[in-house]
Amino acid sequence: MGSPASEREPRAPGGAGGYAAAVAESRRRRPGGPASPDEAARALGARIRALRQERGMTLAQAAAQAELSHSFLSQVERGLERLSMASLFRIARTLGTTQQALLTDDAPPRRRGGHHVVRAGAGSPLDSGGGPVKVLGPAGAPPFLPMIFSGSFDDGIWWEHDEEEFVYVLEGALTVVLEEEEIPLAAGDSIHYQGGVRHLWRTSPGTTCRALVVKEFRHPE
Repeated sequence: MGSPASEREPRAPGGAGGYAAAVAESRRRRPGGPASPDEAARALGARIRALRQERGMTLAQAAAQAELSHSFLSQVERGLERLSMASLFRIARTLGTTQQALLTDDAPPRRRGGHHVVRAGAGSPLDSGGGPVKVLGPAGAPPFLPMIFSGSFDDGIWWEHDEEEFVYVLEGALTVVLEEEEIPLAAGDSIHYQGGVRHLWRTSPGTTCRALVVKEFRHPE
């Protein structure tokens, strides 16, 4: 999923290094072990606030352009609210970046044999609408971003983005609609679709599913 084709202060360090400083601070707060949902939400909120301030935007200006209330965006920046994927897209578009860039730290220098571990209890600052979205990828370096989506999908939101996407159903059943074609998927099934295709996900009423989603990562230009 990426951009919806339809859908509803404290200062961080300022100046050109504000966003990088917020990223560095989020790393310092992770001495080891999984981040709690609150820690993950605070880290995302700090990145949003720092980038907004680097862009020279007030909270009210950013909220208006992202079609969010001033109070809600303030809560997000303080890590007190969890964003939906649609709201995250609108914030990213307002700030001239991508959802993936906001969800991951700036990439550290890559080294031979480097690795990235995400523990089972790692927190999530996002909500798919019916459950959490867990980001599994490391800090922005690889050309892909793996995520776990959990919950129900029946809000009728159409999505369209340039990045390619791979979906593997872990539990339950999921219907992926590409333009006008409906593709039912059961546990163990997967689908890959190219960017630029209008699509939505749907689960049957009263049911949920868990899906591994691997999304192409494109750094904002």
